[in-house]
Amino acid sequence: TVTQASPAFADPFTGGGRYVPGTSAAPASGIDPFTGGGRYVPGSLSNTVSPPSGADPFTGNNAYRLDASQVANIYFPKNEAVTFDQANPVQIMGKLKELNGSAPEEQKLSDNELIMLENLLSIVCLPSTESPTAQQLDTLWKAVTWPEDIVFPALDILRLSIRHPLVNENYCSETSRHQFISHLIKFLKPCGKQANQLLALRSLSNCFTSETGQRLMMSQKDLVVSQAIELRTISNKNIHIALATLTLNYAACLKRIRDIEGKAQCLSVISTVVESIQDLEAAFRLLVALGTLICDDMNAVQLAKSLGVGSQIKKYASISEPAKVSECCKLILNLL
Repeated sequence: TVTQASPAFADPFTGGGRYVPGTSAAPASGIDPFTGGGRYVPGSLSNTVSPPSGADPFTGNNAYRLDASQVANIYFPKNEAVTFDQANPVQIMGKLKELNGSAPEEQKLSDNELIMLENLLSIVCLPSTESPTAQQLDTLWKAVTWPEDIVFPALDILRLSIRHPLVNENYCSETSRHQFISHLIKFLKPCGKQANQLLALRSLSNCFTSETGQRLMMSQKDLVVSQAIELRTISNKNIHIALATLTLNYAACLKRIRDIEGKAQCLSVISTVVESIQDLEAAFRLLVALGTLICDDMNAVQLAKSLGVGSQIKKYASISEPAKVSECCKLILNLL
């Protein structure tokens, strides 16, 4: 069963115990800009997130602080997926149980099914020797197909669960992949609920944690990217951060497989999205994606130049805080 969350896991959305994805508050200083430092924030990675002095911008651990004058590049290429890991299982289950009461009768979860989801959350969020069961995953999928106005806590469980190799294999394998991806894509339409858009983007980003998920995301790249990029026009910094993270995870995959056509598509996405965002954390992740794509690849550098990306990002070179934005930007401009 899921144990009671400590005060450190208080929902930063509302400042209280309520669970409301899609709202945000500034996280504590020193939170890792990519992982949130372990705090559960379903829907907020704030633009105030920056590592403390002497911290690695990717892990938040005690590495060195990059001076602008140093040549060392601690930002890109990014080779591993950036994931959304924050979790407060107690609040998620509380909201799921509350909304279960308003689910259509044929989609309501039984007490036993709720216990199964509680156990699944415990397995994927806490160190566990247990593995998710087929029954648990079937129950999760039942909840994920709830109506759009109540589905968000189920999507949050999916977002956390898809990081587990067995869950990733189950939903992203040949037998389930089309149903899985087409269902998540439905939540990306611009007229949809922002909480669902956000959690769908985060779930898609977390798919990159395992090879099966990476293969699925790469095979469906055109579909995913064409839908996701439409969300750039929504004025929600958390959605922009999730969109930038999805782009970054694509860039990391494309770097490994040396797909120049895919890189061209990803560079075009960066060029388009960077014009729409205001949040500096989203900008930083796009910069890391850009650096990952063009480093050690003159063809990609030429593509970026032809898109005029250099002039689009140069404004970030003068950002004072967080320093990682200007530092990363200057490294990229040196390549261009």
